[in-house]
Amino acid sequence: MNKNSKRKVNYRRTFFPKIPTYNNIMYYNSLVKLLLAVILIFIIFISYHFVTFNHHKTKIKTVTKYKDIVAENLVFLGDSITDFYDLDKFYPDHNVVNSGINGNVSDDIINDMYNRVYKYNPSKVFLLIGTNQLMNDDDEKIVNDIKTILIKIMDVCPQTKIYVESIYPVNKDLDEFMVKTRDNDRIVALNKKIKKMTKEQKNTQYINIYDDLLKDNKLNSDYSDDGLHLNDSGYQVVTDIIKKYL
Repeated sequence: MNKNSKRKVNYRRTFFPKIPTYNNIMYYNSLVKLLLAVILIFIIFISYHFVTFNHHKTKIKTVTKYKDIVAENLVFLGDSITDFYDLDKFYPDHNVVNSGINGNVSDDIINDMYNRVYKYNPSKVFLLIGTNQLMNDDDEKIVNDIKTILIKIMDVCPQTKIYVESIYPVNKDLDEFMVKTRDNDRIVALNKKIKKMTKEQKNTQYINIYDDLLKDNKLNSDYSDDGLHLNDSGYQVVTDIIKKYL
């Protein structure tokens, strides 16, 4: 071929692209559908993550600090003695929450403050705890544990008034197995330490219920059936005292 001859150009090939086949069209459609599906999944994931994250942030914020003064909302916090306290019966005209759990010690409350106290944003808390620790813990730990509970409540619910009840007396004559190694002499000494610690805390008051439940240096048998827990007569004594603080 002559070098000076012009190169033949296929104008049909240049200006008129090849029409896609049916298979190619289906292939491209599949790619588009796959891409749209990936984008949709991504949008759903981002939306879910955003909503969940913001909801979590809100929950954290609500339990960080309760500053608002609330209407009467009384939380009774403690172990089985509180758990068995029929608050609706003894406080029919008050908004009450029973946050007592059978067998509890202070650590059980400390490790579950939100469910036991914070979520109720209480105006007042009546705390009775410690009798179940008498068999295993020394007085210093019991007092420090109660102090920890008080500090945690005051930190999150600074408007809440806290009342710390004295540990109740026991009566081994009624049921030695139930009372175990609990001893009234030690309870008296421990209550003095709790009272002293309570006076050093803000917005906290000690309530001496021990003396009103006592007869002949032990829990009045009219107020208990097993020497540890109260019956309705015993709870009536407690109620009459606590109502003075409502």
